Amino acid sequence: MMVSADPTRHGYRLEQCLERIVDNRGRTPPLSDAGVEMIEINALEDGRKSPNYGRVRKFVSQETYATWFRSGHPKRGDTLISTVGAIGRVAYFNEERGCIAQNVIALRPKRDILDPEFLYYYLASADTQTRLANLNIGVAQPSLKVPHLLALEILLHPLPVQSRIAAILSAYDELMENCRRRIRILEKIAHNLYCEWFVHFRFPGHEEVPRVDPILGNIPEGWQVKRLDSLAEIKGGKQLEKKEIHEAGEFPVFGGNGIQGYSEKATHRGFVIAFGRVGAYCGAIHWSYGGAWLNNNSSSVVPLGYDELILHHLLDFHFDNLRGGAAQPFISNSALAGIELVFPGADLATRFCSLVKPLRLQKVNLENTVANLRRTRDLLLPRLLSGQVSLDVSAVEDVAEPPRMALP
Repeated sequence: MMVSADPTRHGYRLEQCLERIVDNRGRTPPLSDAGVEMIEINALEDGRKSPNYGRVRKFVSQETYATWFRSGHPKRGDTLISTVGAIGRVAYFNEERGCIAQNVIALRPKRDILDPEFLYYYLASADTQTRLANLNIGVAQPSLKVPHLLALEILLHPLPVQSRIAAILSAYDELMENCRRRIRILEKIAHNLYCEWFVHFRFPGHEEVPRVDPILGNIPEGWQVKRLDSLAEIKGGKQLEKKEIHEAGEFPVFGGNGIQGYSEKATHRGFVIAFGRVGAYCGAIHWSYGGAWLNNNSSSVVPLGYDELILHHLLDFHFDNLRGGAAQPFISNSALAGIELVFPGADLATRFCSLVKPLRLQKVNLENTVANLRRTRDLLLPRLLSGQVSLDVSAVEDVAEPPRMALP
């Protein structure tokens, strides 16, 4: 049992603080094309409190959801934690949405001992993440045995202090989620405008532009069908050693599923589009204005004299048919280079970009706000958990919460 120098904190084994463990591991449920989301490790994002449902790729039917899962389903207030692969990833289940099976379990705390949100923050803290990593017993891939997890020794503040600490940290996460929500709105506006002009061809003045019939179909006169390699330079990425990837740095490190960390090195400087080539996020598109390092699961797409915004939207809309590969989705650089895109006239492309650029600038500003809020929360988290900030409830209340942000 852990012993605390702070008389207000008491040591427990994690299993002593839990009402229930939701554990459906061991077999895979029958899947469907749509229905209830099945939350897997990829939806448990580092630094993000709630599951990212935008990353869900598997679903089960309502019948399967109601009858197949032997251990039941997570409930609001549970903490999800991964046990295989990227072990120890956590997310707070704040809405009754989704199910879990392979490699993810849910922990339901006894609320008279342990505040549900405090449990999430405790497990998400850097110190606890290090302890969880040390419980790895895997050889081929990291693995966390549930009995070892339940034997984890934790130090708990009195319940009122737990709740206050969780409320302070939650305020930062809520503001970050508000920013992400606004980002999604901006992305949707830009996407809808692209579809209206360049997919449905309802751009300003379209009534006066005749249609021609090239290989890709009935398109407006003056538009062209171009290969991607005539619009951009395409290069494969290169794996960066783990010791060279940090939590902060000048250049983002892109993998197939987004930013993996930061580096002082860059495979490209200036604007670059990162295109995921392998695995579940084959075809995922990310970008950076200041340069980036791309690993070997992604490729760089650098515009050749064209506005990056129009190229970004062209790719974002047209990548779906490129997936191949037997064991897992895969797009080769040669297949990427050979993509044929319907490219609008220069004047219309310029007009589109002039409308979308202010939206992109707002998005960049919001992403920077999220990054700053996360850094502040991550600095505050260990101080609150360790008692470096006074554990008296009235003193904890003096810790400033971030300002609220209203949605547009």
